[in-house]
Amino acid sequence: MYVLSVKPPGTTELLQQLAGELGHLLAQHVALAKVEFGASARRTGLGVAQIAACAPLVLVGYAFLNAALALALGRWLSLAGAVAVVGLLNVAVGCLGVLLAARAFRRPMLDDSVTELERTAQLLAPRAATRAAASRALESRQ
Repeated sequence: MYVLSVKPPGTTELLQQLAGELGHLLAQHVALAKVEFGASARRTGLGVAQIAACAPLVLVGYAFLNAALALALGRWLSLAGAVAVVGLLNVAVGCLGVLLAARAFRRPMLDDSVTELERTAQLLAPRAATRAAASRALESRQ
């Protein structure tokens, strides 16, 4: 009759397994970041192309509207005063638009990757402490 004795894995084997699993997890996080970055780059490229195609039309129309507004205000103000009022209005609206656009850039990049990495760190922290304590207990017995 044969008796099989199963020896529990040692600290070295457990650390090797942990290193392999952490490597695999890190590779998955890198792959997620690549996918997110690629999708973000495609969206940005399409947006820039659309703006480049439409910007000349908007600028010409905007110039005509400013001229028409200045001419309309010329009935009550001098032409120089009407042009100055239109210019001041453009500067105020432009500054507001730039401030609003700058706020959009405050959003962190790779949001999903950062969230997943934080979740992984939270999940691993208790397990790593438990494994470290178990390893110390095993080593103290030997």
